[in-house]
Amino acid sequence: MLFANYNPSACALCGATNDLTGEHKIKASAVKNVFGTESMVISTFGEPSTQYRHAQGPKSKAFHFTSQLCADCNGSRTQGPDREFDKFHSSALGLYNHGKDPAFVFDVPGYEIGSKSYLNIFRYFAKLLCCHLAEVGAPRPIHMSNFAIGRSSANCIWLSVDKDPTFYEMTSEFENMPYAAHGGLVVYGNKNTGAPNGFHSSIILGPLRFVFYSRLNWFQRKAIKLCHLQFYLWCSERVKEARENPISERDKNRLGL
Repeated sequence: MLFANYNPSACALCGATNDLTGEHKIKASAVKNVFGTESMVISTFGEPSTQYRHAQGPKSKAFHFTSQLCADCNGSRTQGPDREFDKFHSSALGLYNHGKDPAFVFDVPGYEIGSKSYLNIFRYFAKLLCCHLAEVGAPRPIHMSNFAIGRSSANCIWLSVDKDPTFYEMTSEFENMPYAAHGGLVVYGNKNTGAPNGFHSSIILGPLRFVFYSRLNWFQRKAIKLCHLQFYLWCSERVKEARENPISERDKNRLGL
């Protein structure tokens, strides 16, 4: 089985239906590391204009997914990736603060390709992408969720780290108020048929942007169309809307597209 049927009362990673808890779209510890306890702005990019709202601190419910995880997946199974992201973010921020390109964080000792620390970083973003998918009623991608909780070492996530292009614009507009943002779920689709072929998201923590996405192979694309038609049609409609009403180049840049 390539995908599990969507269940709003099930864990977005393993499918369990007991002891469900919320999960942060932007990790509370990382937000606190950058902003402390100051008030902050959450931005949502899109037409006709960018929208902003305030969050009441790092643990604000505004940062939570509506999809949920079971206690085991939100605890022991993803604890390693969660802690690794904190280290990864601190390393990238340290590079930025010293005038260096945060993309070189992958050159920091310990992040050799295939190493435990390296895989845990990608597992963290696999968890986020699974939660984004569950939030829109998507079938659970078994390959991605198994990777997120350590049942597989087959990495299906691409990740880039860079300087957020709108950092100075945001801080200027809000009088140097710190901010965080997430890019929601972006569907990659065939421009002719609308068939989904990948999913994309991003998070911004102050000056740093993390862009992550996953592509579907031929078998996965077929499985969605044949076994999960409702989600396939939902994706097709989103692709059609994007083709007919494309977002601005400015917002594409903000989202890392």
